[in-house]
Amino acid sequence: IREKVEARFIRILDHGAYINGPEVAELEAELCAYTGAKKALAVGNGTDALIMPMLAMDLTDKDAVFLPAFTYNATCSAAMLSGATPVFVDVRANDFCIDPEDLERRIGEAKAQSLTPRLIIAVDLFGIPADYEALFAIAERHGMTVLADAAQSFGCQWEGRYAGNIAPVTGTSFFPAKSLGCYGDGGAIMFRDEAAWEACEQIRWHGTDSGRRESVRVGMN
Repeated sequence: IREKVEARFIRILDHGAYINGPEVAELEAELCAYTGAKKALAVGNGTDALIMPMLAMDLTDKDAVFLPAFTYNATCSAAMLSGATPVFVDVRANDFCIDPEDLERRIGEAKAQSLTPRLIIAVDLFGIPADYEALFAIAERHGMTVLADAAQSFGCQWEGRYAGNIAPVTGTSFFPAKSLGCYGDGGAIMFRDEAAWEACEQIRWHGTDSGRRESVRVGMN
């Protein structure tokens, strides 16, 4: 596909819109069309795709974020960079995804340590989605939400829905080795929750409002 890619690079050089240009909007529309997500945001990398939704939650070190113990260190780093306290959960032997039974135990331990359970990061591995039915039930019982990490599962389906349209918010990475890779680094956030999209859209542009005039929250770029 080199010739097609080079043609697109030339088009970018011709129009000169290097930041948030028309290709970004095109990618976001294609991600929504493919996955069924309501909204999508292209971001710099997969770690940003996890950090931004957590920043939108205004987490503190008294908030517990539960993540599988078998994952890349970026998952834990994202939780820590967002200000939360990461809590590791064991994984199941059959698919290496987060174990709902151990998750219940870890939630109890976190509460005993005066932590508030806020978020479950479900990391899909090897093209296999996590046990979302169980995770959603646990999240509802404890007043939590689920953030999906689909860096290794883009293109997979669960209950007829594509990764990106399963959890309220999904982050993915376009690192070259991922299921959907790019030339260099990149990532995206996909949303079923439009309120979360609005907050993340502000965070992506330095925390400014839609008119880019007022700073409404701490943001990134």
